Amino acid sequence: MEVILQQLASFSVLIYIVSTMLSMGLKFFPKQFFEPLKDKSLVLKSLAANFVVLPVVTYIILQLIPLQQGLAIGLVLMAAGAGSPFMLKLVQFMKADMAFAVGLMLILSTVTLIYMPLLLSLLIPGVSVNPLSIAGSLLGLIFVPLIVGTVLKLKYTKLAATIQPIFNRLSNIFIFMVVVLYLGLNYQDFITVFGTGALVAALMFVTAAFVVGYLLGGPSKNTRSVLGMGTAIRNSSAAFVVAVTNFSSEYDVMAMIIVVYMLSIILMFIISSSMGRGSKVLEVA
Repeated sequence: MEVILQQLASFSVLIYIVSTMLSMGLKFFPKQFFEPLKDKSLVLKSLAANFVVLPVVTYIILQLIPLQQGLAIGLVLMAAGAGSPFMLKLVQFMKADMAFAVGLMLILSTVTLIYMPLLLSLLIPGVSVNPLSIAGSLLGLIFVPLIVGTVLKLKYTKLAATIQPIFNRLSNIFIFMVVVLYLGLNYQDFITVFGTGALVAALMFVTAAFVVGYLLGGPSKNTRSVLGMGTAIRNSSAAFVVAVTNFSSEYDVMAMIIVVYMLSIILMFIISSSMGRGSKVLEVA
């Protein structure tokens, strides 16, 4: 039964990501994704938050809370990867700048392909990272559906407007399934790390990531919220690829990745829901 649920969880992740990217592509014209990214200062701050400040914060956390080697490696893997498509659903809940969120995710996931192998070779000697493995999953699950959606938007605008809500609802259904299934299947991971300091370290990591992104997100509340979410929700797909390739026998590595990722989803859902309610109150006022 557990094997079936694991397969269903993996399938739900795939459907969620593809339907989300299709929905985003069907909703916006290509130029709308790149328009917010013309602000070079904001782009540089976004890159700095994810690839400079957060790794430094991670190092500080590991100095304050010494973890077992496997747990520490799992945290470093999460710090090295950015650009998770899960941030898009949270940004949607907040009613923030969706076009900027998609553009940001594309930039962060692309930079991750180059950045992750370099950072891990410095911090974890002996680790081999195959950028092509990570690139394959990113291209197939993120870039291709987004491009298909934008092409349909450009050539068949009415059709795109008709089917976009369908994929959006599909995305909503499967994000719910993903959260429920992964919480149910991985609750033992949370229990395992109790008493090791890993849970506290993960909580500090996610909270600090959101704060760093929010503070560097520029003067607009919309972009601050988006960058906060984009920095807090890490690219677990890239982390899993590296973990499976290099640390398949070290359960602690996988456990830490799952704990950080599930904590980030839970905390960011709470924050995005709160911000979303705040937006509705302002609209009513």
